[in-house]
Amino acid sequence: MNKLVATFATTTALFATSTAWLAWRVNGLEAGAPAGPSGAVVESPPATASPASGGTVAASPVALAKPGATTGNLAATATPATPPDTDAGRAMTIAFGRDFLKQYDSPATRATLVANTRGGIEAQYARFRDRYKIDARTFDQLVGLLAEEQLEQQANYFRCLVDPACDTSKITQPRDRSDELTALLGGRVGELRAFQSSLPEWQSIVQLRGRLPESSYLRDPEAERLLSALSGERERFRAEAGQSGSALRGWGNGTGMLWYSGDGGIAEQMASANAYAERLRGQAADILTPEQLAAFIQLQQEMLAGLESYLRSTGGKPG
Repeated sequence: MNKLVATFATTTALFATSTAWLAWRVNGLEAGAPAGPSGAVVESPPATASPASGGTVAASPVALAKPGATTGNLAATATPATPPDTDAGRAMTIAFGRDFLKQYDSPATRATLVANTRGGIEAQYARFRDRYKIDARTFDQLVGLLAEEQLEQQANYFRCLVDPACDTSKITQPRDRSDELTALLGGRVGELRAFQSSLPEWQSIVQLRGRLPESSYLRDPEAERLLSALSGERERFRAEAGQSGSALRGWGNGTGMLWYSGDGGIAEQMASANAYAERLRGQAADILTPEQLAAFIQLQQEMLAGLESYLRSTGGKPG
């Protein structure tokens, strides 16, 4: 269990960026403005997007590479949690973006930035490698493709952010690497997509395991059942929102993802998020022991508190 917690700690800072990238990659969403270091937000599709997916994505900035750093410990270089919709928060994000671009555009520092990103992705995708018995060479190439795409998305966003004339709702998409992934994985691409879409739920499970004592450790069979149940509930919730025409949004902070309707004010949005969290609790209650369920509910309450803080900082509008 300790090894799992340590692994998660090194990838938490990467997760918010991964959330945005995964949303674009798996669901065909468009890249958009970041929610700031406090979390990642995914907004519902604009009128021109596909009803089944489409939308805008937001993410916290990926941790920058420190000169000479080789450990890949992203948590050590993450930006502080300043509310995104304040002048100070925006100024900090712009400064961070300029620093990111300076490192991304310089051959001398870009390699370290890529190495740090690869480290987080390797940890996140180890389950995929092990489950489908991906050989070392193929896995190394896969991690490289994912890291390149993720960093490209960040670079595209920051180039727009530092340019006052750029519209952040129309950011250039990362180069489509679908053909390369298909050539690399063949029939496993479908499994990759499914794995990617369930990463937010898996982050919640890793967090849950880290909070449980050894006597109540969540075993692998139950963890897989919980992953399937939470992922299934998320898909049902999103499908219902699509059918009703709700402006669906999602918010994540490294411990999972909360989906909610963006219609109405803060109170209405929080009511929707609470309803979604309650549905997840209902699924978890059928799988977890009372002690495990209590820890799961605590995680949900913390996420809801974080979402409320985020909504208040933005006035209920996407950052």
